[in-house]
Amino acid sequence: MRKRIDAIARSNDTVGLQAPSRVTKHENRNALSLTFRIVLLLICCAVGVYMWLAVRLYVAHRLSTFNDPVSLQRAIRLEPRDANNYDLLGQYFMWAAQDPKAAAGRFQQAVKLNPYMSSYWTHLAQAESNLGNDSEQTAAIRRAIAVDPTTPELAWSAANFFLIQGDTDSALDQFAVVIRNDPRMVEAALERSWRAVGQVDPIQRRLPPDPEIYLSLVKLLVARQQWVPAQQIWLAMLDLNRQFDAGSAVFYVDALLAAQDVPAAQRVWQQIVDASTNLKPYLAPGNLVVNPGFEHEFLNAGFDWHYSAQNDVAMILDPTQTHEGSEALLITYSGAPNGDAGILQPIPVTPGVAYMASAWVKSEELETANGPQLTVFDGNHNQALARSEETVGSTGWHQVQETFTAPKETNLVIVRFSREPASTRIQGRFWIDSVHMTQNTGETIEQVH
Repeated sequence: MRKRIDAIARSNDTVGLQAPSRVTKHENRNALSLTFRIVLLLICCAVGVYMWLAVRLYVAHRLSTFNDPVSLQRAIRLEPRDANNYDLLGQYFMWAAQDPKAAAGRFQQAVKLNPYMSSYWTHLAQAESNLGNDSEQTAAIRRAIAVDPTTPELAWSAANFFLIQGDTDSALDQFAVVIRNDPRMVEAALERSWRAVGQVDPIQRRLPPDPEIYLSLVKLLVARQQWVPAQQIWLAMLDLNRQFDAGSAVFYVDALLAAQDVPAAQRVWQQIVDASTNLKPYLAPGNLVVNPGFEHEFLNAGFDWHYSAQNDVAMILDPTQTHEGSEALLITYSGAPNGDAGILQPIPVTPGVAYMASAWVKSEELETANGPQLTVFDGNHNQALARSEETVGSTGWHQVQETFTAPKETNLVIVRFSREPASTRIQGRFWIDSVHMTQNTGETIEQVH
């Protein structure tokens, strides 16, 4: 009996010990469930807030696209920290409402919210200008430059503003930004810079070391007959010791020839040749004619061949019929009266010195009363100094030549292929190759190129 009572007591003790454990697990499950519900509620709240903000932002953006004051003001109320809406509203007041004071207030708010947008500062500068606030306008423009120092459009506007204000140094600084960053605006910026100061030193100090930009300035100066400044910039370009396109530089030779400054044209030509590996093959030792066999592409400038299209005259390089080398020049006449083939070359000479000019020519069914001739003209007076025999009919390769003496004070002649008189009709084909000119004396030939 005693043993049974003890067993019942032990059983009761065990039950008493296990009951609290089951209660603890139940409470833990309840706690976890509550935590989950709280986290889920927080997530839902966050998503709700995000959705509300997104919708609000979208609505504000949609309102801003209408560009009317009511919509823009509503957009500002929805997104008061969006600087763009203030800028748009300022633009409305500036251009549509013609209220620069109201515009300036909105632009000031825009730059306060976002001082790193240069367009906000330029809009503010325009509003301050309309209000007559020069100092505020200047400050706004300088802030725009500080924020965006390399954009050509901004620099162009700033440069013109500084010109109006009489601040030429600041204007030149901004034109230099345009020159460095927008190849399309180089000529315009150089032209404005030259008009602003009328001297090249302050412009040159700001130029990047780009030969093409220097050449653009040389071209601008020679167009205005500013020969001394043009030479200064030309020499400065050479001092850069950088490769440049010879084809882009020979305009300077033509400009000097047009000004009848043959010695200067010769110097510039030689400088171009010395700097260009592409032009050296154009020269033939002992021959004053450049590109005498038409083996190289015409520069159509400088002391190379110049070509101008003529009515009823076609000109091509023909590799099938040559006297020497790989190509000859083929001229095809179509029957109309024409006195000139359209091909010429200027050649420097020494006054009073005798020369011989020659060429190898060939013809096929060249029908005319008077055929083409190798002709040498005085470069200053356009008078014929020498004419070779004519070529007519069908002939094989043969040399035509003529001697002449350069008149006193004549330092340039023009070699061309022409007819005299020019009024007769001509048709057929005429080839030219190996054009040559040398001094016709016993002295050593001077290579003037």
